[in-house]
Amino acid sequence: MHRTETMTFAGTLVDILVTGEETGRQFSLLRITNPPGVWTPPHRHLNEEETIYVLSGQVEVETGGKTCSLSVGEAMILPRGQAHRLGNAGSETAEALVFCTPSGFEQFVREAGQTGATSAPAQVPDAEALARLGSLSTRFGIELLAST
Repeated sequence: MHRTETMTFAGTLVDILVTGEETGRQFSLLRITNPPGVWTPPHRHLNEEETIYVLSGQVEVETGGKTCSLSVGEAMILPRGQAHRLGNAGSETAEALVFCTPSGFEQFVREAGQTGATSAPAQVPDAEALARLGSLSTRFGIELLAST
């Protein structure tokens, strides 16, 4: 049984629920808690697909020049290589499961995040957090993109 790891990652609270070590590197499962107004930087994953499943609130997904608003019970698959960013444009905290296949993204979260978090951060990621993301992203097959 895996003990859940909780950390702050790019302004979002992330619980690592299932790791690649537990699944033979087949997948990992994360739960994200995203405060209003917090968005990931635009990026693409070169190694894994992401499936987003909304548990509470609204999760916005910008990809392919469009914005999709996902509500509770809705899911979206983001194929590897597809540029995107996720965020919360609503007024309430959003919570979602993120299923990554294969695993590996959870290692990036571990290294780029900060442990010891107990609640969702109230602000967007600061320059230090974004610099940490940028310095580690290439090693984990994540390409950070310019804002559009």
